Amino acid sequence: MAAALPAVPALVAQAPSATAPTAMVLQAATPAPPTDAAPRMIAPLAPVPGDTAPEPPLLRVSDLVKAAGMAEAAQQRVEREAAAHCAADLDGLGAVKPWVRSGARFLSCLYDEPTLHGVASRGGNYSDHPSGHAVDLMTGRERGDRIAGCALANQDELGVDYVIWRQRVNYGDGWEPMSDRGGATANHFDHVHISFERSAPDGDPSAGLCD
Repeated sequence: MAAALPAVPALVAQAPSATAPTAMVLQAATPAPPTDAAPRMIAPLAPVPGDTAPEPPLLRVSDLVKAAGMAEAAQQRVEREAAAHCAADLDGLGAVKPWVRSGARFLSCLYDEPTLHGVASRGGNYSDHPSGHAVDLMTGRERGDRIAGCALANQDELGVDYVIWRQRVNYGDGWEPMSDRGGATANHFDHVHISFERSAPDGDPSAGLCD
């Protein structure tokens, strides 16, 4: 297609006024805008997606049950830790060492406050009771198993030296049989004996380690 020629201003003749000279005056007329100009093209606008909120993740019933179980277990641990610091009756201990008293309170509160014995003479036999480094917790089989296990699980934190229970002794590395001393009490069938270290431990026992 041939290129369009630029518009040339037309010359318009004006009649002279009465006072103007008689010569004709030529004045350029303002060109009119072209009527055959091509229309402007406007690019189409792409649709803008609306702001949609993301869909929440789907939760399985098993996940909800598991989460509820974990929350309940955590609550039970908190309650058990709080229960380990009850106002247990420790009068039967006598003048035991402070960490022995603390250990006796911890175990007594967790296991329904069994009868406790602390400072006492034991005849000619070697014992940690006269020096205030031992405690006896009077109990039966099922509760005694749990008390002994709890004391050993917190051995370092409580400052436990060894545990005697049902004619066996445990220094922290497993149960060993003991010789027969005679009756149920002498063989520790009716109480858990716990001997403590000579110095105070550095740590806090955890009820979460106990059954």
